[in-house]
Amino acid sequence: MTTDTVQAPPPFDPIRYTRQASRAFSRGRTRFRDAFVDVYTAVLALGTIAALAVGLVLALREQVAQAWNVGSGRTLVAPPSFSLPDGAAAAVLVFAALAAVMVIARKLGPAAVSGPEGYWWLGLPLERRPMVAGRLVRRLLQVWAGTSLLYLPFGFVMDLETSVRGQVLAAATFGAGAVCAVLLAGLQQARPALQAAAERRRGMLPGLLVLVLVLLSLVTVRVAAGSWALAVGGLGVTVALGLLVFSRLDRIPGRELIRGGAVSGHTGAAVYLMDLNEIGRALSAEPDGVASPRAARWYARGGRTPFGALLRADTAAFLRTRGLWVRPVLVLAVLVVVLLAGGAQPPLVQLGMIAVAVFAAVPALGAVARRTAIMPGLDMLLPLSVSVVKLSRMALPAAALALWTAVLCAVLVLLGAGEPSLIALGALAGVGFGASAVRGAYRPQPDWSLPPKDTPFGPMPSAQAGSMVRGFDTTLLALVPLLLGLFLGYVPGVLLLAQAGFSAVCVLVLMYSQPK
Repeated sequence: MTTDTVQAPPPFDPIRYTRQASRAFSRGRTRFRDAFVDVYTAVLALGTIAALAVGLVLALREQVAQAWNVGSGRTLVAPPSFSLPDGAAAAVLVFAALAAVMVIARKLGPAAVSGPEGYWWLGLPLERRPMVAGRLVRRLLQVWAGTSLLYLPFGFVMDLETSVRGQVLAAATFGAGAVCAVLLAGLQQARPALQAAAERRRGMLPGLLVLVLVLLSLVTVRVAAGSWALAVGGLGVTVALGLLVFSRLDRIPGRELIRGGAVSGHTGAAVYLMDLNEIGRALSAEPDGVASPRAARWYARGGRTPFGALLRADTAAFLRTRGLWVRPVLVLAVLVVVLLAGGAQPPLVQLGMIAVAVFAAVPALGAVARRTAIMPGLDMLLPLSVSVVKLSRMALPAAALALWTAVLCAVLVLLGAGEPSLIALGALAGVGFGASAVRGAYRPQPDWSLPPKDTPFGPMPSAQAGSMVRGFDTTLLALVPLLLGLFLGYVPGVLLLAQAGFSAVCVLVLMYSQPK
């Protein structure tokens, strides 16, 4: 008597099948010539970036070494009377960078799946760890390599006495700290919903995250001084945190994985198209307003003129948008701490810090204008000219940036930068910054219908360089008199008139410049 052996069918792995089918589809339609050109372009782009980074380091290192002389002259902000530990300014900058990495990683996932994987496979009783782990590992490697390379130029400028070996070790440690920041974002993503709500009520998790980032920033600064033990300890913390996060990947809700994949895809497409406004929209939170019955009643009154009604609507939208003041306030706080903790820095270095802070804070207050600029055809339906519509969009950002710049100048005056007349100069400059924020929001979309230009970094749409600098050009124009007044320490009448004229030019450029 013979019995037939019944063999069970081999287990079906949909994740592996999807990846194999995707690779087979791509290989069947990819020619060797195209692959060679892509590899050649990527190698050439990396070589160009490396050459620019090396040239920048060599040029700035000598100039900063000559300028960083405490006894060479006055400083805008004198160091405080009490002593601060060495490397305090560098630690603050490293902490700000790690916090930015964690926030961006949380918005991108960091664990995510593509649309087809999310909608086809997440509903099945399958283990999610193989679907998510590979993409997360690639992201962690990219974050480590990118942040380590970006740290080197700033590390050489911030600490001129550290050896090359110490700077390389500090760069690798900073990359490990950035990986830890991404893993902390993944740990937030992997928490159960009820536990997350309970911890949010107690307020323990935000404080714990801040404490971890502070320790990582202090470790990076101490490693630059030659502490190998802290470097090994930072690596151990990274490995332990990675094991903890990877053990909880299967607890991430499916909707969270799909959300991360959608945001990552949106951001990647915006970066590929070199659309700065779309990058901001992709990384911004969902638009939700602050409910206020008083604001609703005030908005319901309407206006006597079309411009008054539009201005009332723009004001209500601006005041009800969450998170507009987060970046400007944080930038101002980081700037003040760096100025106080950096010692007696040369005036040009401090002016450069102020300029960077302005360029970082100005685009944040153009969020409402960026949302309305998505469909410019709606502005054409209003019974107003386009220039008047832009003037209404500019009113609240200009007022907010005038207040922000005045507060910045007031803080600098209290720290001994100059006379109180600098506050008025800053308020006038803020009007130009508001126009620049709206001008950047109305930046034209990249036109890929025209033949692109070949660059060392790949193909670029025609006239895209001019489009990307819209907003930054008028910001620089309004910033020049302010920096000159801060350098002098007082405001002559001619300089005050020049600041008013430059800000008026920024407003006119916003109103009457049409995208090409």
